[in-house]
Amino acid sequence: MSRRNKKLTPSVLRRIIAEERQKLNETLEMGLSHPSEAPKKTREVDADKYADSLEQCCNWYQMCKLKEAKLERELQLVKEAKKRLKTRILRSVK
Repeated sequence: MSRRNKKLTPSVLRRIIAEERQKLNETLEMGLSHPSEAPKKTREVDADKYADSLEQCCNWYQMCKLKEAKLERELQLVKEAKKRLKTRILRSVK
């Protein structure tokens, strides 16, 4: 089995340090003293609970998309009205 040597460039070192920092932060947030204790504290949740949550998120996303489209149409109307008023004001000033 041959091992492939990988050069430790500054960017690779930064990435490794960032990963380890993230692990330590997660450990501290859970109130543990070592990262190896994390699997003991985590619990498994059935997939059906995630399915309901995922469905709610998808529904909310669709509603947000619809609302965004409605707001974009309203914004377009406001921009057109603003443009007409600007031209009217400029004509009356001249």
